Amino acid sequence: MRTQKKSSSRKKKSAAFVAAGVIGLATAGGAYAYWTSLGGGTGTASTRAGAGNVFLVTGGSATPMYPGDSAQTITATVKNTGTENYKIQAVKAFVTTDKEGCDGTDYMLNGNPAPTSQATAASLSLTPTDLAPAATTTVDYTLQFNNKTTNQDACKGAAVTITYVAS
Repeated sequence: MRTQKKSSSRKKKSAAFVAAGVIGLATAGGAYAYWTSLGGGTGTASTRAGAGNVFLVTGGSATPMYPGDSAQTITATVKNTGTENYKIQAVKAFVTTDKEGCDGTDYMLNGNPAPTSQATAASLSLTPTDLAPAATTTVDYTLQFNNKTTNQDACKGAAVTITYVAS
């Protein structure tokens, strides 16, 4: 009987090895099946509202102006006072004074009579720039007294204000 048990035991071992080999080959050969399907869903996110009036523009005339003087080059500095990056797209300017009878047209902005209100403000040459918080960029322009053919005594001693509009 011992031979029968050995023979039966060998057959069982062989069958187990063959079964293991078949399973191994099946998994190694990628014999997997699966279903495909479609799905969907939604997610949410938000953005900050941003702040208004984050650009601070400064710059002004270096010397007092008078009839017949030369154009002065002015450098205006634009600073991002916000806490996030903002893109400066444009800077415009207009001129006013503290004297009646003396207005922006008594001055030349980039060679043309200066506008006198925000609605008519002149564009200054600026390359749109992404500004990080506290970062700055500059824009240059010229300003001079407009030597008109009419009496301009009203402009004597005038305080000239250059108002910038940044966007």
